[in-house]
Amino acid sequence: MQQSRAILLFIFFIATILASCQDDEPVDFNAEVRPIINNKCITCHGGVKQSGDFSLLFESDALAKTKSGKPAILPGNAAESEMIKRILHADPDERMPPEGPPLSEEEVKTLKKWINEGAKWQDHWSFVAPQQPNLPEIDLAEWESNPIDQFILAKMDEKGLQPSPEAAPSTLARRLSLDLVGLPPTAEMIKNLQEDPSSQNYEKLVDELLASDHFGEKWASMWLDLARYADSKGYEKDAHRDMWKYRDWVINAFNEDMPFDRFTIEQLAGDLLPTPTKDQLIATGFHRNTMTNDEGGTDDEEFRVAAVLDRVNTTWEVWQGITFACVQCHSHPYDPIRHDEYYEFYAFLNNTADKDASPVESPVLPVFTEIGQKKEAALIRWIDSVKSSKPQFELASLVKSKEEELKSLKTYYLPIMRELPDDEKRTTHVFERGNWTVHGKEVSPDVPGSMPDLPENASKNRLSMAKWLVAPENPLTARVTVNRVWAQLFGKGIVLTQEDFGSQGTPPTHPELLDWLAVNWVENQQWHFKALMKSIVMSSTYRQTSKVTDEKLQHDAANDYLSRGPRVRLTAEQVRDQALAISGLLSDKMYGPSVMPHQPEGIWQVVYSGAEWQNDTGKDAHRRAIYTYIRRTSPYPSMVTFDGPSREFCVNRRIETNTPLQALVTLNDPVYIEAAQALAKKMETAGNTPEAQIAKGYELALFSPPNTAELQTLITLYQNARSHFQQSGEGLENLGNTETDPKRNALTTVANAIMNLDAFITKE
Repeated sequence: MQQSRAILLFIFFIATILASCQDDEPVDFNAEVRPIINNKCITCHGGVKQSGDFSLLFESDALAKTKSGKPAILPGNAAESEMIKRILHADPDERMPPEGPPLSEEEVKTLKKWINEGAKWQDHWSFVAPQQPNLPEIDLAEWESNPIDQFILAKMDEKGLQPSPEAAPSTLARRLSLDLVGLPPTAEMIKNLQEDPSSQNYEKLVDELLASDHFGEKWASMWLDLARYADSKGYEKDAHRDMWKYRDWVINAFNEDMPFDRFTIEQLAGDLLPTPTKDQLIATGFHRNTMTNDEGGTDDEEFRVAAVLDRVNTTWEVWQGITFACVQCHSHPYDPIRHDEYYEFYAFLNNTADKDASPVESPVLPVFTEIGQKKEAALIRWIDSVKSSKPQFELASLVKSKEEELKSLKTYYLPIMRELPDDEKRTTHVFERGNWTVHGKEVSPDVPGSMPDLPENASKNRLSMAKWLVAPENPLTARVTVNRVWAQLFGKGIVLTQEDFGSQGTPPTHPELLDWLAVNWVENQQWHFKALMKSIVMSSTYRQTSKVTDEKLQHDAANDYLSRGPRVRLTAEQVRDQALAISGLLSDKMYGPSVMPHQPEGIWQVVYSGAEWQNDTGKDAHRRAIYTYIRRTSPYPSMVTFDGPSREFCVNRRIETNTPLQALVTLNDPVYIEAAQALAKKMETAGNTPEAQIAKGYELALFSPPNTAELQTLITLYQNARSHFQQSGEGLENLGNTETDPKRNALTTVANAIMNLDAFITKE
């Protein structure tokens, strides 16, 4: 009994000491105070409302005099601070917050302690430039492949987790190929890695995939979501627009591994570079992807303003990961950006010369297809050579005939950006409450005061703005971009809310890793995407198996701490491309005007412009999904079903859904039936028995043999389907198919089922 009491007293003594030590720790504003302010105070005392002339959005506002004539916060004196008095007020009409649950005792204690310690303010973590952190020490050095693993393992160790084993070579090759080029691996890639699963051989596969032209086709899709790329103008009429050359520029930029700082500058201000090239002008199509309304009776200025507003919001979401649209009407509710500062940034983008009214948008750049470009270059070379070698009297008719031939080439007109001349510059005013017809004070181009300043003597135009976004001191651009790449590879970002790095976004699960990736990308990898991706996919973290154990499910259910590999449903584009690839139908043709693969009739009838979807045939019907025509009001239906966006606005993160419609698409869409037919023909080459043919199809699709139960299930499906087709005498109802061989139709049914397996549409 005496011993038990002694133990209890000892535990109480230790707990008291620990509590005392915690009380001695200064309050962390960002970790402890800001969440209280954002959850309980900011609605009435923030950027939208400042009840009692009191705002907690900025430190200067929080410590300023309020409507009562004195500050609500007195640093060092919580007892006399009006903020604390109102929180604890006995009168319900005076107590804060006026609605919702009151602050807890612990929250009040935290606020008091913070004020008594001097009410020290901190910038939100994402507004502070990242610094290269020290690498954590780890005990499992044999698991580590690069510094990424040190950060991941340190967090796992903190949570009592262990890493998972490396995935099987076939799984790893498929994961890597889908991630880097968006397509399944070849049989040779699988065999090579199975025979030699060494890290050196794995690295060779990484380098091979990074060098593939398909790399750009895969990664451009992510950027086109951000750029709101489409082949139509949007709004009700949603007429056609020649934007495909911009899409091709993005694909090529990724393939050439263009550094992200240059990638940024050329898209936002390529026209302002000294003697811009044709490609740099094409790049400016980024901000001509805005929707335009040229219907009769519309106000051209209203929709020009709407386009500029969209450009401002998109720029901030893409490069800064900050929700900026709300600042159009009032100061940011949660983050330190004032209403006036929105329009100062708007001024950077308010002096472009674009006009979108019918019949022709301007300014535009005449462009040709790849074949047209070659003909154009050849004709120009011929004309130049003839002019220098032929007598003058012979020249006229020769040159004229070739110039006519040049004019006859099919020309497309890509909308681009161009700055207004100085004598036509617009003035920019604050829009009162966001109303473009109610002008407030005049403002000049500038960046928010909570961010690093523009360089001294910088010309305040789009070019200086673009350079500011990729300046080393900008705290957000590198973080936001490496997080986006991480999310593409692991299924979610280190910061889950890719579109919101502000105080309402989710905090990073691995803040030191995020900063290490950002600093390393800028300083050592020189903004190169391929170097960044290689460092991630070479890590042991990426190479883990995605299999879930009971322990992982209990302690890391959502895989926040990356104690296993990524397991993610394929994107809309990948689901389609993979089906065409494993069936042998996929066309390798790159670039050019968008194509129209088969889609159900009548989809475009809801739009009154009169345009019709014309189903392409041959190779154009089987090109990669990135080349599919996108009409904003009627996007390609099977891609929408798999969460493809309409591209009306910038999309930073596709929200994944799971619905029965997805299975109906892959079971019944003519593209997938056609792919199943082609796969069935491949399966027939495996031998004369259904067992061998089905096993062949399974391996072609999933790169591993079926187990006994899977094979038996598929054989049963084959037998039932064959019996049905023999008895009915029917063929497959698809694309006017006249195939009546029951065996082939049954095999097609099995192939279709294989392409509907969870393992087929999932990256593991």
